[in-house]
Amino acid sequence: MGLDMYLYNKETEVGYWRKANAVHQWFVDNCQNGEDDCRQAYVSREALTTLRDLCQQVLNDHSLAEELLPTQAGFFFGSTEYDEYYFGDLADTIRIIDDALSCGDEWTFAYQSSW
Repeated sequence: MGLDMYLYNKETEVGYWRKANAVHQWFVDNCQNGEDDCRQAYVSREALTTLRDLCQQVLNDHSLAEELLPTQAGFFFGSTEYDEYYFGDLADTIRIIDDALSCGDEWTFAYQSSW
């Protein structure tokens, strides 16, 4: 009899954004070395915490939006307005990150865009 060994890696989607271009650009700048190439990029728990805190700062003071989490223009990237949809994306981001970080310390995270 042979010895069969398997290593499993389970991937689960913990968040999804649609046309949240400011959040996407933050990941590109802070987790993808500025390369917007639709590849999967590792995201540390510290990076998620930083993004969550930035979102909360902007929600607390809308005048910080352009400075802390600016919108990004581009084909298929959605609106560049600082409107209710922008602020809704930030609130969703906080919820997504809080849910992700509550999964346990053994979880690791990655971001991947597709457009």
